[in-house]
Amino acid sequence: MTITRQIIFLAKRDCIEELKALLKATVKPSKEEDGCLIYDVFQTKNNPVEFIQIDSWENKEALDKHYESEHYSFFINNFKQYNAHVEPFELEVL
Repeated sequence: MTITRQIIFLAKRDCIEELKALLKATVKPSKEEDGCLIYDVFQTKNNPVEFIQIDSWENKEALDKHYESEHYSFFINNFKQYNAHVEPFELEVL
């Protein structure tokens, strides 16, 4: 079963560029993972502290492997210093 998520990250005002760089660094290696269908990160134009990540995986096993990847581990261990708030949503296709 496909798993699709939207995750909203709000950067600390003085850490926008740092969070942006960290998020951008996850895109290419994530897209290269087996089972990755979509992996994109956006910065909202009207609120530069807000970033939206949308990712989709073939199944839970593919997402679990992503969680075990080196780039995910690096991101998870470093983003909190730049991030003020995170809000994940699992999406359902209608």
